[in-house]
Amino acid sequence: MTEIRYPYKPMPKQAQAHALASKYRSFVGGWGNGKTSWGCAETFVTLHEFPGTHCVIARKTRPELKATTWDMFMNGDKSHPTAWQGIPKESIRYLNKSDLILEFQCGSKVWGLPLDDPKKIENYNLGFYWIDQAEEVEEDIFLKFQGRLRQNHAPREGILSWNPNGHNWLWRRFIDPDRPEKWKGMYQAIEATTFDNPNLPEDYLDQFSGLPEAWLQRFVMGSHDVFVGQIFTDWNPSVHIIQPFRIPSTWQRWSCHDPGIRHEGAAVWVARDHLGNCYYYREHLEANQPVEWWAGLTFELEQQEDLGGPYEEIHRRLIGPEARQRAQTDGRTVVDLFEEYGLYPEIADRSPAARISKITEYLRPKEDHYNPFTGESPAPRLYVFSTCTKLLEYLPQYRWVPQRTNFTEEQSAERPRKKDDHNIDCLGHILLAMEQTPLPAVIDYEKQMVQELMDECYADAVAAADSRWRHDVLGGVV
Repeated sequence: MTEIRYPYKPMPKQAQAHALASKYRSFVGGWGNGKTSWGCAETFVTLHEFPGTHCVIARKTRPELKATTWDMFMNGDKSHPTAWQGIPKESIRYLNKSDLILEFQCGSKVWGLPLDDPKKIENYNLGFYWIDQAEEVEEDIFLKFQGRLRQNHAPREGILSWNPNGHNWLWRRFIDPDRPEKWKGMYQAIEATTFDNPNLPEDYLDQFSGLPEAWLQRFVMGSHDVFVGQIFTDWNPSVHIIQPFRIPSTWQRWSCHDPGIRHEGAAVWVARDHLGNCYYYREHLEANQPVEWWAGLTFELEQQEDLGGPYEEIHRRLIGPEARQRAQTDGRTVVDLFEEYGLYPEIADRSPAARISKITEYLRPKEDHYNPFTGESPAPRLYVFSTCTKLLEYLPQYRWVPQRTNFTEEQSAERPRKKDDHNIDCLGHILLAMEQTPLPAVIDYEKQMVQELMDECYADAVAAADSRWRHDVLGGVV
């Protein structure tokens, strides 16, 4: 047996990450906080604690994997004597540099695997894996890795190193304080900022003074609340989220459907008051349901006694433009089916850019607009009930599709990522349609009471006159 002495001495945050005991462990935070070094050391030690383990080290693309993660794993960081120094040569039995394959003397094997083709994962029977820059990959890939952890006499564990990227799937599994208790035991993370690495040169830290605020918060301070590509940057939970209340009967109610058959569909309801404020008060999202089901659900929700009802009168009912596509079997459209079941929606707009612009306009506080609850200015015109949890999750995470690094100005404009957006599309459809419709008339409640009293007196007078006529004529007095 060969004894290997190694100079690696973890920094405090790295040591905390090494001490995690969960099945899936992660190290997350700003640039230069030691995430990759931690992953290298954690992988090396685990593969020697469990000889014969099959392991994959993965990253999104092969160039990034080979030039950064695999290079760090093999050669280490020579800038500091106690940092990860690379794989000790005496521990290697076999190395294929071009195919990124390594076998240790203890029998453990490592494959460097790019994740641009998820099908590649299906060829492995693993006992351990490490995904570097995990925020670059989709959750489906992570779940595929979970399915490959089936090697006997191995730890069957996974580690991930990543930068914050909003409240994405990594945040939901590893950070969210409200995640399920089972997840809290299974997914654990250590967070660190760039400043938690005492070994960085001073001029490296000085350069951050010129970074945009969003970059500083995400890539240096490790914030999960900002990310590059965020569309609705005006979203402020403390302002836009409100507690539910009973929608007054004089307000306009709008609805929109985006019926997903195989994917998640959405039904959304928005109310508008006399001052132009909009209240997103009800939503339902579900996948794999036919039009008949959506129609029945709509009638049920609009008739029940709740914050919007009962027996709501919908001012205008909308549906996404995809509903005009005809089925190849009988030629009917989704709109046709809705009409068969008693709902008559109008076809909404076709412009994602217009919807995004309109939602942004309603979210952005305006100096000449006052908050309907506090009277403060500036204030937005869009408020979301706290019970609409899907929009509260999706809206802050709605983002642009990342541009390629070699894009030119002549290429197509930015477009939103088509994921978790059906209720956002519905909201945009409604706000755009509202611009074409006058506000409901402002009610003078004193005049309304007087008018109602006069109407009641007039009705009583008509009834009294009718009674006298019937008595005089039918009673034979005339």
